[in-house]
Amino acid sequence: MLLQENIKTVRRAIKAFNTGDTSNVHEFISPEYINRESQSHKDSYRSQLTGPEEFIDTVKNLRNAFADLHYEEHEIISQDEKVVFIGNVTGTHTGNFFFVPPTGNKISYEAVHIHTIGDDGKIIEHRAIRDDLKFMMQLGLVKATSSEYEKFFKTWKGVE
Repeated sequence: MLLQENIKTVRRAIKAFNTGDTSNVHEFISPEYINRESQSHKDSYRSQLTGPEEFIDTVKNLRNAFADLHYEEHEIISQDEKVVFIGNVTGTHTGNFFFVPPTGNKISYEAVHIHTIGDDGKIIEHRAIRDDLKFMMQLGLVKATSSEYEKFFKTWKGVE
């Protein structure tokens, strides 16, 4: 039963990203919450944020950059205190994404989000594994023709 509750908690977080509604974040995000994706930028304002304030800031930043942001669940798995969300992220780049001005480009990439649930039933940690290359190419930050990308991919994977 606890595993199902942990899944429900993560689905509430995903719903906040999909709707932009952060009014009840304190119910499912721990005061000790750390987003490892924000913490990787040591000197940034975002690296100083924790708890519900960090989560709210992330939702607002992403929804401002991608007004139609949507996380589609493909699979969600829970074991012990970990919940793994596997899905597809889509949106249209309509606002500033950190230093990237709006391009109007559509994005669609696969992502894995790993959440740790604390003893209080709230999310205390988030990590992500994303297809950042595809995402950056869709934003126009990385230039490569599909034939260049295909050649690289085939060489990398050892495919003829």
